[in-house]
Amino acid sequence: MKRFVDKVAVVTGGSGGLGKAVVSRLAEEGAKVVVADIDADAAASVAGEIESAGGSAIAVKVDMKDRAEVHGIFETAVDRYGRVDVLVNNAGITRYKQFSDLDDEVWDPVLAVNLKGVFYGAQAAAIHMVRQKYGKIVNISSTSGTGTTPHATGGPGGSVAYGCSKAAVIQLTKTLARELGPHGVNVNCVAPGFFLTSLIHKTRTPEQVQAHIALRAKSSVLNRNGTPEEIASGVLYLASDEASFIAGHTLYVDGGRTDRM
Repeated sequence: MKRFVDKVAVVTGGSGGLGKAVVSRLAEEGAKVVVADIDADAAASVAGEIESAGGSAIAVKVDMKDRAEVHGIFETAVDRYGRVDVLVNNAGITRYKQFSDLDDEVWDPVLAVNLKGVFYGAQAAAIHMVRQKYGKIVNISSTSGTGTTPHATGGPGGSVAYGCSKAAVIQLTKTLARELGPHGVNVNCVAPGFFLTSLIHKTRTPEQVQAHIALRAKSSVLNRNGTPEEIASGVLYLASDEASFIAGHTLYVDGGRTDRM
């Protein structure tokens, strides 16, 4: 039985990597999906694939740093589908720099997208979810938000901004769960470990990518890295009514990471 029939789901950062896997699974499970991404062409491509497969999807261009644009996602969703039942706050960016060299050019955009963008998304979704007394918000954090690990990029650190932003998402999740729970809205979090997506290439050379993949595989008790489809399974569980009595929880989907300090 499909779990999201007649449900409307918004996924930010929905055009690639983990986001696309989540979008695809939601559509397969019957959801009407809003693919929100800063890359308008990529979002339209994903929505087109879903429509071609017999599903229902629309694409919305959004800069998660812009409060008005984020609120616009949900206005578009309600105009098209009449309601919003699920938000997967997935959009995020990485910028790695050693602490001693960290500047505002790295710090500001990472915190703006990874934390403020999640806040904007939840705030905008809550307007509609509280009114209908039903909703599921799943925020995407990271194991980088629960501890520190070395990076295969020539040094022991480099994830100050990213790690802080993802740790804050976990705390934000708990706070929102307390505030929105009495209104019928479940707020939970997923903390992924290492997954093979295009994001790992953004700030690394090809040699660093291979070293990073090998390092992360060794740090999992399963001795391998995850796939986007595996993270999607955890997200869909928390977004479904199967998780109706779960709130403020962070689900680690990390293959049993052993390297968090």
